[in-house]
Amino acid sequence: MQNAMWTYSLKLSLRSLARELVRNLWGRLLVYPALARNERSAQALNAYVARRARLLGVSAPLDATRLGVLAPDAALLSKSALRRDPARHLRPRRPGSLLRNSIRTSGTSGSPLTLAQSLGAVVREEGFLYRQLRWIGWRPGQRRAWIRGDIVCDRQPADGRYWCRDWVGNMLMMSSYHLSNATIGAYIAALEEFDPVVIHAYPSSVAALARWLEAHGRRYRGRALRGVLTSSETLTPEVRAAIARAFGAAVFDWYGQAERVAAIGTCEHGRYHVLSDYAVVELLAQDAGHAELVGTSLNNAAMSLQRYRTGDSVLAGSAQACPCGRVFPTIGAVAGRQERIITLPDGRMLGRLDRVFQGFDACLVEGQVLYHGAGRFTLRVVAGAAFTETDAAALCHAFLLRVPDTRVAVVRVDAIARGPNGKFEFVAVAP
Repeated sequence: MQNAMWTYSLKLSLRSLARELVRNLWGRLLVYPALARNERSAQALNAYVARRARLLGVSAPLDATRLGVLAPDAALLSKSALRRDPARHLRPRRPGSLLRNSIRTSGTSGSPLTLAQSLGAVVREEGFLYRQLRWIGWRPGQRRAWIRGDIVCDRQPADGRYWCRDWVGNMLMMSSYHLSNATIGAYIAALEEFDPVVIHAYPSSVAALARWLEAHGRRYRGRALRGVLTSSETLTPEVRAAIARAFGAAVFDWYGQAERVAAIGTCEHGRYHVLSDYAVVELLAQDAGHAELVGTSLNNAAMSLQRYRTGDSVLAGSAQACPCGRVFPTIGAVAGRQERIITLPDGRMLGRLDRVFQGFDACLVEGQVLYHGAGRFTLRVVAGAAFTETDAAALCHAFLLRVPDTRVAVVRVDAIARGPNGKFEFVAVAP
């Protein structure tokens, strides 16, 4: 079993080494310095955005410190239109976009999608993430912990260690699929021993740790922790407060998406800043103070989407300047991406399961995870003509890799019912 952990550590460390050499180092050295100048200077920010917009051939706002508001009849690009004809949005290979790769997502709609991004976009993404980490207080080489959707251990580790080490990235990689009341104590002990400066986690994963700590009348005892960085799910005020109490550190939230058309970071005062040097973000008014994010990429020369509807909504923020002094526009909160938490009979708590459908965009329109209780699941799929029994078996395999010792079946349906907001629950419970 020790050999199994070593194998996972080696695999993740080699992946981390490749990322460090290809993107991370260059993002920090070449991209971050300009991004740092944008933080507190409207002049520098506007000049930067205008320059990026010219390079990608898109329109730039006159004042990047404010968010634009779209008219109801504005021409917008939807995810369904992008899925139907992604090649239409590919740009010719030119200097700066010759090297490119594919990224896959299922988003919160359960609709798998494959996108192209240039190597430059990959490097620039790291520059923005590094700036967020700098806001927390992290510096390269310091320890981090990771509790997200990666497979980092065997299904049932005999030694009870649901994690491994990324030696290159100096990270403790922890499974988000094995969290339960029976295992969380070991997670906490491992975190305290490793003593990371930053914990990266799904809100549902770190909230489970926080609830366990509070239920046992204790607080996290690590000394180096500067902040908890959440992403990929909605962080509610109640969950934010519970994490801050249990871990004794500030909670930072990051919003982004595979389409690379908007990014939102959190400063040390807990305010959400729309990173207007990442993308041109505009708001499409909804109701009750909500607005949908619509974005135009400033980074991806391979597939620069324009006025793309993210499907995610935000709450309006205060017009007052943030005490942190940064000039980026602010919002109240990200209101989309609410997801259900499932508790299995053995106590495991499952949150985000989006990676199950990733890579199936050629044969799936959309999919939903339906839980029947007693460890039994159904993957409801709206399938395309190319979908086969082999694909169904691959879907079940992808699910069982993440949620072992359960039963799962694939059922084809004509459509998945939407709620009043036009979305369906990605993870639902059968009546």
